[in-house]
Amino acid sequence: MEKYEELLETAYKKLPSEAGKAEAVRLEIPEIKGSLSGNKTIISNLDAISKAVRRDINHVFKFLLRELATTGIIKGNEAIFVGKFRPDALNDKITKYVKEFVLCYQCGKPDTHLQKAQAATLLICEACGARESVRTLK
Repeated sequence: MEKYEELLETAYKKLPSEAGKAEAVRLEIPEIKGSLSGNKTIISNLDAISKAVRRDINHVFKFLLRELATTGIIKGNEAIFVGKFRPDALNDKITKYVKEFVLCYQCGKPDTHLQKAQAATLLICEACGARESVRTLK
């Protein structure tokens, strides 16, 4: 048994000091780039954000519309929302989206995809195989 302990100690010493933090770095979400135009908030990088979290831009947009209780449109590469919203509030909503629709409920990894199954939407983890029902955005 002593040999096992020595081997384990050697293995731990060879691990990089940042080993546990690699997962958080893997999912880098860009900060919201927004501007105000009258009574409208324009987000110019929603496409980049949706690509970073591997989700359809329309799904992210629908989520934001519901969370902000507003209306809006996607015009070209810009998402336009009716109302004035601060970038930090929008970033908080993106973080909420990631927790609900991207990160696996079991292992916490971002290697997931959404799949419609009859009336439900499932969050399926490609890393651990977990399947979790999430709310459907219509």
